Amino acid sequence: MKRVLIVEDDSRIAAALALRLKHAHYEVLLAQDALAGVGSAVKLRPDLVLLDISMPAGNGFMVAERIQSLLPTAIPIIFLTASKKAAFREEAAKLGAVGYFEKPYNSEALLATVNRVLGNESRRSEPGV
Repeated sequence: MKRVLIVEDDSRIAAALALRLKHAHYEVLLAQDALAGVGSAVKLRPDLVLLDISMPAGNGFMVAERIQSLLPTAIPIIFLTASKKAAFREEAAKLGAVGYFEKPYNSEALLATVNRVLGNESRRSEPGV
């Protein structure tokens, strides 16, 4: 089972993402701030990170840089943000993001990107999830 780490300080968003990913048969790991996100990624080695950009104890860009510098193999990262700043999208691209979604995001598109990145394009979420 592929493991997805969600680094998100908004507990409602994190819970909704976790529910959707669990229904798509992924193992979900949660971290609520930047420091916990780095620690969880290094310790648990997920297959993918869904990473909020603006959060307590640092930002998603710092988290992405730390994760990639501390691990021998790059972990794919999908950034999530409420910001409409073009500079954020550019920074995410510089850091090698495999996806970038502005909140509110289309959950079907996000799940399709997760499936594509993890090599599970044939997976579909359950209806109504």
